[in-house]
Amino acid sequence: MEVIRDTTEFQILRPTAVCIGKFDGVHMGHRKLIEKVVAKRCLGLIPTVFTFNPSPEELFSGVQNNELCTRHQKQEMLEKLGIELIIEFPLTLKTAAIDPLDFIEDILVGRMHMRYIAAGPDISFGAGGKGDRELIEVMGRRFGYEAEIIDKVRFDNADISSSRIREAINSGNISLAERMLGKI
Repeated sequence: MEVIRDTTEFQILRPTAVCIGKFDGVHMGHRKLIEKVVAKRCLGLIPTVFTFNPSPEELFSGVQNNELCTRHQKQEMLEKLGIELIIEFPLTLKTAAIDPLDFIEDILVGRMHMRYIAAGPDISFGAGGKGDRELIEVMGRRFGYEAEIIDKVRFDNADISSSRIREAINSGNISLAERMLGKI
């Protein structure tokens, strides 16, 4: 597996299938996105995770988030799930202010040759978090990539999320956290 980090200047020469997110803990919701991009390998696309370092929450709040796993653990899990490329895009006030359309055109399509993207319904990116599922879908028609919006994975009548897993851990319900993480 290849990891590109600490640079905004990269170029992927082969076409990619991409999912974007924090992937904290690589929980069952993340795995659904990952399965979608890994399935595109049969079309010659590189299964790719695009993530930000630091996370948007950490950049804008200044508070280091309580991660569910280390960077190394995350990479190991992603590799076991079939991811071949991880982009850890450096998030700064400047890169966070990239226009969402420019992010799609210049980075995802231009530098990564993205041909497929799997995203959750609440995806947000670019200046002010204004990039969303609608923009991804509309720009897919313009730039010729397939966009698939994947519903949230639910467990016990609620969406699985990293914050929900943290809440379970903090309240001592390790069994619930493990089930949402897919450990059991």
